Amino acid sequence: MLAYFLKRTVLMVPTLLLVALMVFLLVHLIPGDPAIVMVGAEADPAAIENIRRSLGLDQPLPIQFIDWFGRLLSGDFGKSITSGIPVLETILERFPTTLVLTTLAMLFSVAIAIPSGVLAAKFRNTGKDYLFMLVSLIGVSVPGFWLGLMGLLVFSVQLGWFPSSGYVPVWQDFWQGLNYMTLPSITLGFFMAAVVARMTRSSMLEVMRLEYVTHARAKGLSEWTVLLKHALKNAFAPTLTTIGIQYGMLLGGAVVTETVFGLPGLGRFVVQSIYGRDYPAVQGCILFIALVYMFVNLAVDVLYKVFDPRVKF
Repeated sequence: MLAYFLKRTVLMVPTLLLVALMVFLLVHLIPGDPAIVMVGAEADPAAIENIRRSLGLDQPLPIQFIDWFGRLLSGDFGKSITSGIPVLETILERFPTTLVLTTLAMLFSVAIAIPSGVLAAKFRNTGKDYLFMLVSLIGVSVPGFWLGLMGLLVFSVQLGWFPSSGYVPVWQDFWQGLNYMTLPSITLGFFMAAVVARMTRSSMLEVMRLEYVTHARAKGLSEWTVLLKHALKNAFAPTLTTIGIQYGMLLGGAVVTETVFGLPGLGRFVVQSIYGRDYPAVQGCILFIALVYMFVNLAVDVLYKVFDPRVKF
């Protein structure tokens, strides 16, 4: 397994290079000039040109990319144009908030999705199955920002169950921090729950047709024992892949959720950096999220062995 892990880690390098190139080009397609944003459109053209020169924006794009990627390999993500603070320092400061948010959203979605998928498979083609799938369809279709605003209106403003604004880190006060993170986590995880539930149902239906499940029933085992002990474990590998992919997508979806709920996470920082035409900050954040996403996929591949002993590295 160690050889497999090292091989996959090495293969991440060309992937990271491709992602870095795409991020660099897309960021530079954003309209506006960071130098003008910093000093204002009414500033002296000479002053604007001096700022562009100091930031390296007067160089051709290939030179800018080589310079940026070379510094990136040494762990230097550059400095924020608007604040002057190293980008990596800001990322490490804000990422724990995003990590807590996405992890709670994943736990919420898995806790709902897997039982729903199993029940939908057990009662397939019945009213209960149609109800589960209808809720899943709604979860896939509802935009995250609308769900967050409705959650604030109902559960914060009208019912008063959760705070409508503010933030307390869970590592400072766990229960109060959890209270602040519950509604954003449910909002973020609702889409993932719908996708995972549909995949769980599909995988369960495929496994339940196999001969070993029929044999388990023929031995006199209860239906729930057959479903949970025999069918679910073998059907979980495709679901695990979906969970890994969706967890990576949650990091991107946190941009909307953190903006709606005012959380000081990495996603909100990306939005602020885009508005400020802060090229180093946007590039560094997106590349960091892509790197985390690649390691999540690697972890999912390694976990395959736990749920399916037939998998060989």
